[in-house]
Amino acid sequence: MDIDIAKHVGELLANYDPKSPTSTSDGLRDLWLQFEPKSIEVIKTEQRQQQETIGIPVPVLKEIGKGMAKVARKRVADFIPLTQLLWDHFGREGRVVALPILGAMELTDPEAILPLLMSLCRDCLTWEDCDRLAMDALEPIVRKESDKWLGRLVPWLVDENKWVRRAGVTVIGRLPMKHPDYTARCLEMTEHLLWDEDMDVKRGVSFAIRLSVRGELKPVYEFMKGQIPPENQAASWVLCDVIRSMGKAFLPEFKPLLPLFESWAGNPTIEARNRKSIESAIKTLRAA
Repeated sequence: MDIDIAKHVGELLANYDPKSPTSTSDGLRDLWLQFEPKSIEVIKTEQRQQQETIGIPVPVLKEIGKGMAKVARKRVADFIPLTQLLWDHFGREGRVVALPILGAMELTDPEAILPLLMSLCRDCLTWEDCDRLAMDALEPIVRKESDKWLGRLVPWLVDENKWVRRAGVTVIGRLPMKHPDYTARCLEMTEHLLWDEDMDVKRGVSFAIRLSVRGELKPVYEFMKGQIPPENQAASWVLCDVIRSMGKAFLPEFKPLLPLFESWAGNPTIEARNRKSIESAIKTLRAA
């Protein structure tokens, strides 16, 4: 069965009432439920228990959201109630649909949408919620007007909520792919998060550093060289994971770091869990 998403979205938009967004949110849910779910086995059971998770393919959900965004970006205030409703009460699918709408609205009125995004981010339940919010909703204005908006991410990086910190560092890590000349600045903004104790944030920091390589490689190499061995052992997992998870095309460029890792491994005071990470990074570099 072929489903004309644009037609259905157009009908919902024609009848949208910002004072009563529920009928539109219900209509959107009816629309995405017409599609065949994919397996959700890759999503942890505990996460599925936290919010409705049907398994509708992400490309379908994003197409629905982008259809709504064409009008929402011209009527930001009117569509804030709908996006909040989708985020708060329509599970994983509602959140994926809401984010492209918010991204388009952010480009029109970032002063209104950025605080809203931070508030929504604090309610993230999974890494998928967080990373999609970062890429689909928070990132657009930072990519478009980096000089003006990159600095506005600093409060995200020091927020008490782990998902806010992870979203901020994800956007920062992705920026050099579009603007390579920002690589060094983005690494500098990321540095203090090397010592973050939360594992979800640690994974985000490792991801951000590895993505920065796609901007300019040399600043990333110099950054890593300056951090090994770290003054604070809390940075150990991130520094090692950057090497272990580095793309194969870039890894040989980091092989000159091998002596630094080997010297670091010789420190007798290193905790056992950190030593295991260091040895894994050494093995990866030797094989590069």
